[in-house]
Amino acid sequence: MSSDEKLQQTLKGSRGVPPQRATDRIERTDDRGGVPPVPRLALLALTIILMGTAAGLAAALVLPKTYGARAEILSTASQDPQGGGDPLKQDRQISTQLVMLKSRAVLGPIAQKQGRQFDDLDKDVSAQILNNSSVIEVDAQGSSDQAALQTLQAVISGYLAVASQPSGVARNLGTQLADTRENTAQLRTQIQQLTTAVTAGKASQASLDSARAQLTASLDQEKALQARIDQLNLTGQTGPDAQVLTPPYALPDPVFPQPAIAAGTGALVGLVVAGVLVAIVLQRRPGSTRA
Repeated sequence: MSSDEKLQQTLKGSRGVPPQRATDRIERTDDRGGVPPVPRLALLALTIILMGTAAGLAAALVLPKTYGARAEILSTASQDPQGGGDPLKQDRQISTQLVMLKSRAVLGPIAQKQGRQFDDLDKDVSAQILNNSSVIEVDAQGSSDQAALQTLQAVISGYLAVASQPSGVARNLGTQLADTRENTAQLRTQIQQLTTAVTAGKASQASLDSARAQLTASLDQEKALQARIDQLNLTGQTGPDAQVLTPPYALPDPVFPQPAIAAGTGALVGLVVAGVLVAIVLQRRPGSTRA
């Protein structure tokens, strides 16, 4: 080997670094203070997630609590006593009750009495149908158990008052029936007077017969009106009948904030933050592929 060749081999030995030794040097740099290794990244991510969970629990303890009350109402508006009713019609009837529960006719007077806006009270009251039944679950919220119960009791009372009102047809029939009964009573009194007058020779028999015919017609009209009202009652058209199935009661735990949900939300946020940080750190790791 010539002297020039020996010189070139010496220079290569002093300047070149084998690939394996270069990799070892990068790994040592990572361990000493460059980009953290995978175990340290995992520990960092776990710490962030735990901090998010703790923050969620702390928020649940600090935020003002909202309490709830619940009641159940059995509505017979959608029930057909004779069976075989139209399911779509029944669904519309029961849905109408949900709308009625949160209408201004029910919530308006309550909001005015409590000195609140209607929309504010509307947010604190909710209603839903349980399992496609005729049972309506009603919830109310308040700053305390007592406040929630008072609001819910007022809502139930207002709904029952509105729901018990007869329909327009039923009201008209009821008015006609009352007038007919009054007319019947007057005719009976008149017949008694005419009977005495005819006996005394002060009235004609024709007038008495006419009064009796009018009484018969009035009694027939009473029967017809009563039959019509009974039919409306049977088909549920006089207005929705409703009754309290489960009286209002306070829920055992606050409805907001809920520690479990708050902790889960905090953990989720921590997981997202940890994922972003880990991705950034791995992107900066030596040897990572960059677009």
